[in-house]
Amino acid sequence: MSDLIRFANLPTIRAVLFDLDGTLMDSESLTDCAIEHLLHEQHIDAKVDPVEFHGTSWQNVSERLVQLFPQLAQLDVTTWLEDHCTQLIQQQAPALIPGSVQAFLRASAHMPVAIVTGSNAATVEAYLARTELEAACSFYITNEQYSRSKPDPECYLLAAERLNIAPESCLVFEDSVAGLHAAVAAGMPAIAIEHSAGAPPPGLARHALADYTLLPDDFFSRLHSAS
Repeated sequence: MSDLIRFANLPTIRAVLFDLDGTLMDSESLTDCAIEHLLHEQHIDAKVDPVEFHGTSWQNVSERLVQLFPQLAQLDVTTWLEDHCTQLIQQQAPALIPGSVQAFLRASAHMPVAIVTGSNAATVEAYLARTELEAACSFYITNEQYSRSKPDPECYLLAAERLNIAPESCLVFEDSVAGLHAAVAAGMPAIAIEHSAGAPPPGLARHALADYTLLPDDFFSRLHSAS
């Protein structure tokens, strides 16, 4: 079990939950692009910290942008951003995080696997079709199914409830600070994927990986055999 010790003595794991944007596919840059286009279209000459908007729902992003730039209140900012980002994804599918498809398949061979995301169902379905992971995904939780966005733990607790598995037995893979806070608040151990987001603040994740190619091939089988 020495390899698992390197992953901070994970508890008994019975399910794996993956975030989508920035965790399975490198799509957070599309969020940045959509926000930049919105500000440009509305003749707002200002810069925002894109990291602030990663890992949360379009509704949360919209509310924060209106707070920063009250002139946006006249628009349906949520719909504008979501539609624009969908168009960007359709024009050029985001790159996949290295090793993510293989990790998803290896996890699903041993336990239920779900996607828990702030994106909509159409985005998840497009990702699953593109990667041919439909059969490996037990279900997905999208922003249409909950009201409080990450960092609130609602989406992760909803996934645990649907699985009928205790939150502490669900292992989360996340990239954003908001998503990691949501996992911690739900009582779930989390592994941070740094590929797009960089290193997480101390204490938010049990371990951090640049990408899934650094995850041992037998990681999920050994988690399963340890449970």
